[in-house]
Amino acid sequence: MHWSERIADKIIEKNPNKEIYTCASGVSPSGSVHIGNFREIAIPYFVARALKQKGKNVRFLFSWDDFDRLRKVPVNVAQVVEGYEKYVGCPYTMIPNPFDDGAENYGRHFEIEFEKSLAELGIDVEYIYQSKQYLSGRYAEKVAYALERRKEIYDILMSFKSQEANDEEREAYYPVAVYCDGCNKDSTKVTNYNSETHELTYVCKACGKEETVNVLEYFKIKLVWKVDWPMRWKEEGVDFEAGGIDHSTPGGSYDVCSRVVREIFNGEPPTYQAYGWLGFAGVSSMHSSSGINITPAGVLKFYTPEVVRWLFAKYEPEDAYNFYFDDTIIRHYSEFDRGLASYLSGEADEFTDSLFKLCLIDGNKYQNETSFNTISSLAPIVNFNHDACVGAIKKLGLEWTARADERLEKATYFINTYQPEKLFKLLENKNSEFAETLGAEEKEVVKKLYDYLNSTEVINDKEVQQFIYDTVNNPNLTKKENMAVQQKYFKIFYNLLFGTDSGPRLYLFFAASNKNSYVELLNI
Repeated sequence: MHWSERIADKIIEKNPNKEIYTCASGVSPSGSVHIGNFREIAIPYFVARALKQKGKNVRFLFSWDDFDRLRKVPVNVAQVVEGYEKYVGCPYTMIPNPFDDGAENYGRHFEIEFEKSLAELGIDVEYIYQSKQYLSGRYAEKVAYALERRKEIYDILMSFKSQEANDEEREAYYPVAVYCDGCNKDSTKVTNYNSETHELTYVCKACGKEETVNVLEYFKIKLVWKVDWPMRWKEEGVDFEAGGIDHSTPGGSYDVCSRVVREIFNGEPPTYQAYGWLGFAGVSSMHSSSGINITPAGVLKFYTPEVVRWLFAKYEPEDAYNFYFDDTIIRHYSEFDRGLASYLSGEADEFTDSLFKLCLIDGNKYQNETSFNTISSLAPIVNFNHDACVGAIKKLGLEWTARADERLEKATYFINTYQPEKLFKLLENKNSEFAETLGAEEKEVVKKLYDYLNSTEVINDKEVQQFIYDTVNNPNLTKKENMAVQQKYFKIFYNLLFGTDSGPRLYLFFAASNKNSYVELLNI
């Protein structure tokens, strides 16, 4: 059974007769949303799909927390415009868009960027924009209610802290952030609240404005996060949500908010799933405000949408794992293809069958795919030329499937960006200087390869591979000794062809490339 099905069963068991189950997720558009945040979306999305597969009606909500304050100017913003530090403390939707792309504000720019990736990933979602919710007055009564019960909220929060509660601090506690009507910053201090008249007085430390407002009419007030989160659980009827391990420890945010929703808002916390961190090999930080940021759009440049979905569905939520920008990408495609083949043939085990029902995009027709490994091996040989790559694949007796064009595009980006060492250019002239360093026996082996290639009308990859190993191997040597001999001669062949000690898979290169472009380089 897939983990999403186990969670779906728990949700149904908790509330078996609910008409519509709600799975929720949320992200703040502080900058370009990094791929690590995708787990926040992927887990409830897969749970929602599992619920649907069990015949349930489901809402999948994605909440843009765009009424949060800007805490730090991301590097990519600071690089294109100066002076954005002046907007620190303002909500994302009240900050001008720093990019010339037509988005109406700062937050909307990053929302659109991420929403495009979710659409490409085939993820259907109901978006909720918290700035619109707050500014429409939807939560005004909830804000007034939380202010009325502010001391009880303080007691709950303090019960999870090690320091002693303080009567003076309790008296001055207000579970809201007020955005100043003068400068839009949350650099405000609430000095008084009258629960009978709903009048709140604040002083802005940034611009000095002092004002008394009615919280049922002045909507630039936001509940603090540990009150806002449980309030929205009750408001939206959330049945499931996931959160990072930082929110999930005993006494952490989920535990705090569970008490707040029960004791303050008379609701129940949703079924909850903690998830492990997603890491990146060789990248020290991937936070959206740091500038070192790998987004879903960036990952989709080398992974197809189905493979991205598969990567996030295959691991248990608690498992931490890494994205590696090396041959692991090729391995992932190979694992995906093996699983897909077993799924399509009806031979998959229970987990694999459930996994592919989740990760394949509805409405698309699937078949066994042209190997990404083969495409990424052939593409640089033919200088990433589409027609030449198609011809080379067919020459190898393989099929160029419907999605192979997409895989060629991903392989081209992957190799040029992360594996430029795999880009080999044939020498224009014979490497005579290197050839002069070879002994008679070595030259004889090169001549045998030249004669074979020159006399063979259609070069077959398997046959030329067999010929090379038959030629260089010595039956009187051990396997280990023959491996050393193979390494020696492959180094010779590469130097004669490319002027380097390494190169592409020779059997593929010889079979895929135009023989006239390389054969004379071996005629020494």
